[in-house]
Amino acid sequence: MTKRLALLIFLAVLSITLIFFSVRNTGKSATKKTVAVEEKTPITEYKEHLSPLDYNSILGKTNYNSTPLEILELGYLKLSTGLIVVEDPLVMLSAEPFIKPVKPGNYPVSVVVAKTKDSGDRYALAQLRFSDKKAEKWVLALKKNDDTTDLKPDEYLGFSVDAGLACFADHPAANEYLRFNDKFNEDHPDENMYDDLLAAEFKKNAQNKDDPQDVGDWVNFKIPNSAKNIILFHSGDGDGVYPCYWGVTKAGEVVSLVIDSLY
Repeated sequence: MTKRLALLIFLAVLSITLIFFSVRNTGKSATKKTVAVEEKTPITEYKEHLSPLDYNSILGKTNYNSTPLEILELGYLKLSTGLIVVEDPLVMLSAEPFIKPVKPGNYPVSVVVAKTKDSGDRYALAQLRFSDKKAEKWVLALKKNDDTTDLKPDEYLGFSVDAGLACFADHPAANEYLRFNDKFNEDHPDENMYDDLLAAEFKKNAQNKDDPQDVGDWVNFKIPNSAKNIILFHSGDGDGVYPCYWGVTKAGEVVSLVIDSLY
């Protein structure tokens, strides 16, 4: 009888204990708070970053700060998509275009040549023109991941030059040029594209073809076995980083794209 009573008491205590912990855990679950994690929306639009220079004071002018200027026309660039690539064509690892498209078409490319006393002829600006309308402001051209949030007024983003050259190209043309470059290197492992192909094309546009020192400064290069072209030219101030700006009218129309070699 004593054993039976002891067993009943043990079972009663065990039951009470289980009920106690069940109620305690339930209370914890009921009072537990959920902490919300704030999700940041990716920035997709940035404030316009304007050039401190008004390129209208240079484009179409005969001098700038007492330096004589000349305009050199480089021919027309075919834009089938209106997505424009600006890079150093000899070290271009990707053909990433600017995010702003323009209307497809054939557009003239020119450079402003500064006739300096100390450095000789120097490319000050390169321009791709979409219209003869006057730009009222010059807005920094951006690629997909460019962020102007922390840029100061006198700072800029740009493309890197390591071979002293720059180019304008339509996005598909730039991709095709890269494929052609890869194929050339594969077929000619002991040669390089500039010395063994492009140099002769540049020489055709030398001011003095009889001068061995005049190697030519530009070429409107038609990609072999293609209707596409890419316009290559000296970068103006050698290697470095160069900004590009959209010329925009008061009504918001994009009328040109310039590469600035003056900074």
